[in-house]
Amino acid sequence: MGIRSSRRQNVLVALFLLAVPSTLVITAANAAPQTTNLNAAPSFQPQLGEDLVLWRLFESSLIINCIILLLSVIAVALFIYFIATIKDQTFAPSIFIDEINNLVRQHDYKKAVDYCRDHQSIFAGSIVRRCLENAEKPHAVLMTIIESEGQRRSELVWNRISFLSDISSIAPMLGLLGTVLGMIRAFFWGLPQESASLSSAVLSQAIGGAMATTLFGLIVGIASLVFYSIIRARATRSLATTEQIVHALADQIKRAEP
Repeated sequence: MGIRSSRRQNVLVALFLLAVPSTLVITAANAAPQTTNLNAAPSFQPQLGEDLVLWRLFESSLIINCIILLLSVIAVALFIYFIATIKDQTFAPSIFIDEINNLVRQHDYKKAVDYCRDHQSIFAGSIVRRCLENAEKPHAVLMTIIESEGQRRSELVWNRISFLSDISSIAPMLGLLGTVLGMIRAFFWGLPQESASLSSAVLSQAIGGAMATTLFGLIVGIASLVFYSIIRARATRSLATTEQIVHALADQIKRAEP
């Protein structure tokens, strides 16, 4: 579990290190003195109903917005993957449980253990195997073994789901970072190059473009948080159902003892 957390932290740090230097380089490049044409229209001035305004907002801070877009794609992919894999039939398939019950009724624990070992990819597989390997122990000890193994497997599930929670926190912070850098560029480098007659227009356009990164970050953050809430509720229900099934199987093992 510690290795997975370290990998997730390394990915987040890499995204931050990619966003900040690239944005600062672009900002510094735009800071070079330029001659201003008073008759020229401002470069970013979307009108109501104008086409491709969303794209023009997106390219106002291209590097950070691209990273936010990447996070949104990852969040959607994780959501689809978790929807497909986190459910009762993948955690404790009925075919798997029925086969184990039949072997337990026949007192063929060795074959049941081998069957569980061949299905380690199933969430309940390792839990049932530990239960069968310790079938001769008292019922209280058996319940303790089931709880410890179930907690270990559950932590792996929650660790994977937490990626969505991380994205819901990182995306708004990246948007805020893009907004701050855009406003710094507007106040310190954009306004001194403009005439007094154009300063208010330039300021409003620069701030509008900078605020777009916060908009995109909040959208991705809210969507990721909704995804996380849905998957968390789904995982809680599936884990509770699997726990009931495994406990019933443990009771069946104790009843089947000669």
